Amino acid sequence: MTISKEVRRAIGFGVLITLGAIVLAVVPVIAWLAMDPVTTRSDTLLRAILLPLLIAPICSFFILRADMRSRDLARENHRLAYLDELTGLPNRRAFFDGVREMRSRASGSGRRFFCALADVDDFKAVNDRWGHDVGDIVLRDLAETLNTHAPDECLIARLGGEEFAIAGIFSSEVEAVRAFRRLVEVVGASPVYTREGDLPVTISLGYCEGARPSEISTLLSRADKALYAAKRAGKNRALGFSRPYIAIDSGASLLTRRAG
Repeated sequence: MTISKEVRRAIGFGVLITLGAIVLAVVPVIAWLAMDPVTTRSDTLLRAILLPLLIAPICSFFILRADMRSRDLARENHRLAYLDELTGLPNRRAFFDGVREMRSRASGSGRRFFCALADVDDFKAVNDRWGHDVGDIVLRDLAETLNTHAPDECLIARLGGEEFAIAGIFSSEVEAVRAFRRLVEVVGASPVYTREGDLPVTISLGYCEGARPSEISTLLSRADKALYAAKRAGKNRALGFSRPYIAIDSGASLLTRRAG
């Protein structure tokens, strides 16, 4: 049977408390007996050892229970602060923290960082026709699909509503565009199962390259512009942002450009 790290820590903590209590009880008794022996040495030492053995486990139990509750509370606070409750994905705060670390790694490796926003096409119509419970199913299923099919060095987060953010490190722009196109294609080919039957779902996606000096909010703003260009261009596609603003249509060809 494998003992968890927390159980091993609890056992070790209890042992230390017990040994400490014994030492604190025995040492004064030995000193006292040396000065004024009123009873046999063995009886006094036995009592000095037995009392801590009885008291220490009880004290250890309450101390460890308080410590474990504190750790559980810290984990729950972290979950609430950094995870989206509906999908289990990182939330906006976690995404910003992750992007900072990811951009740092990308700059040190010579590879390229890209940021993208994806939005469920016609999501309001899904909620209006099938209800918000079905809408929640769509969002959870989409989160799982994106998380499963995104490249390993990608961070997927839900920013709110039907909007998802994607950040990743790629060897080239071609690799990034292929990855974003692949996500759009996989989502379109993966209908969501509901009690009403299979529900086709598509996403539109806008992406941009993350130049080091740019703020994360600026990158999201650029990706958002490309996202809405993808919506205007017919949805179910990935478009890229360049400066001056031209949306690069990756749904057709890497070289095809559409004016914003």
